[in-house]
Amino acid sequence: MAQISIIVCTHNRAESLRVCLNSIEHAATTTPAIDVELVVVDNASTDATAALLRDWQRSTSIPCRVVFAAQRGLSQARNCGVDHATGKIIAFTDDDCTLASDYFERLEQAYAEDATPSLRGGRVELGDPRDLPFTIKTDRVLQKFLGGHPGGFIHGCNLTMTRSVLDLVGRFDVRLGAGQPIGAAEDSDFVYRAHRRGVTVLYDPSIVVFHHHGRRDPAVVSQLQGVYNIGNGALYAKHGLRDWRLLLRIVREIRNALRESLGGPRADAEFGLSHRDNLRGNLKGALRFWFGARH
Repeated sequence: MAQISIIVCTHNRAESLRVCLNSIEHAATTTPAIDVELVVVDNASTDATAALLRDWQRSTSIPCRVVFAAQRGLSQARNCGVDHATGKIIAFTDDDCTLASDYFERLEQAYAEDATPSLRGGRVELGDPRDLPFTIKTDRVLQKFLGGHPGGFIHGCNLTMTRSVLDLVGRFDVRLGAGQPIGAAEDSDFVYRAHRRGVTVLYDPSIVVFHHHGRRDPAVVSQLQGVYNIGNGALYAKHGLRDWRLLLRIVREIRNALRESLGGPRADAEFGLSHRDNLRGNLKGALRFWFGARH
């Protein structure tokens, strides 16, 4: 059994995947005293990913398991990775991210004193200064999640936990996440469920990845925010009737949308994001969850 299993789910990103894997290998070999295994889940890629993984697996110096997940969807792939991981600590990063060289050292230190199930998200820095400052979290202060809406508290590209969390909470909801009609919120949903089960949920800025997302057009950012709005709507639909604190965020969004209609500030002027668009996306996500994604 490894100390740490790091899981990378990938779909048609062979070029960025190679950079990601090289950074994992570098971080693992920088701290050889920590037993690290890598699990890569190829989620039905049709580009050069399979050939790249064959070559990389033959040449790498770290234990690497490659798994093929034929059913599309990030949650499907994450669950598949979990099923093949052996580590006491499970970490997820994305195929367009790179790890800081001290990533595994910091991760091992963070969990060393834990006596109960715990979940941590780490800092997400911009990998390329030419990219827009979006889908990152650069706060430098340790934070504890106290309830309410979990969106943005932890990013799925730097999500870690003890294996005991998975035993307690279960797996990712396959109705949510990239590759599904509700293309987001699988990570927020998992964090929320963990908190509700009594898991300690922390943001730890010492655990660092760099996100090379490549988005340089504000219109692309606006489109991605639309996906997140749909995911948030699904989260409200799934959990909101049982938790008034979760709904406080949408109440604030309604208030802000009314102010925006009267000439007040937009949600984000730099990227042209609107509170009213946020609400429309939330409604669409709730309807998709209630009528299209439930089972």
